[in-house]
Amino acid sequence: MALPVRLVRHKLLQPPVENMPIHTNHNSQDRPFEPLPTLQLGSRVYQALLDKIVSGQVEFGVPLRPDAIARQLSVSTTPVREALHRLENSNLVVKHPNQGWVVRTFTKQQIRELYEFRAALESFSVRLACERRTDEDVAALRAYQLVGERALENGDTNAYRIYNRDLHAAYCRAARNSYVSTVMSQVGLQSEMLSSKTIRMAGRPSRGIEEHARLTELVASRDASGASALMEHHILSALDDILRLGLAEGVSNTSS
Repeated sequence: MALPVRLVRHKLLQPPVENMPIHTNHNSQDRPFEPLPTLQLGSRVYQALLDKIVSGQVEFGVPLRPDAIARQLSVSTTPVREALHRLENSNLVVKHPNQGWVVRTFTKQQIRELYEFRAALESFSVRLACERRTDEDVAALRAYQLVGERALENGDTNAYRIYNRDLHAAYCRAARNSYVSTVMSQVGLQSEMLSSKTIRMAGRPSRGIEEHARLTELVASRDASGASALMEHHILSALDDILRLGLAEGVSNTSS
């Protein structure tokens, strides 16, 4: 069907797209970036809160008021509440009726169960890593070890915490078992909350570095029995440390 004459003339008179003038915003230097979409902003708020909690900068049991957090981050309360809901789903914060959110606490029994589970899972994981690791995996583990040694030399506890997290994740990746990786990711953040306490203990980071170095070389030599036994000892000794520290850090002493 033929287009009306007026519409045809209008379309023919339009310049090609490539020849159309580009209109610049003379205020672009004043506002080089557009406001972030709500989804991105929510993710950034979540990451900011997550880092504070897992690093131990916000202690167990501390109230998390959305209005106060929003003021500190210069955002509205909407992305803050979204982030708090995500943290609640990860069991890092809890919401009490008529009180709001607080950073979760751990009972001695919960800590014991978490570390016993980790010891069983990670000793199995490192056994698989001995069987399945590649030369690239070993190179990556040794590179992480150098990062940890530098963090220890510099007295940088936050860098050491990140190194510890990343190295254990690397052992898990070398196992090449997606189910192990999935389960570890579910408990990893809670473990990180607790390990951020143990790395403050005198002598604990040094022992951790030494045990990690031995673990890496056992994986390199494919000594599955030796690596599995050392990983179990490594995690259960951390359990003993965190339970002793917990009495001084306000971790609940109740059993439930």
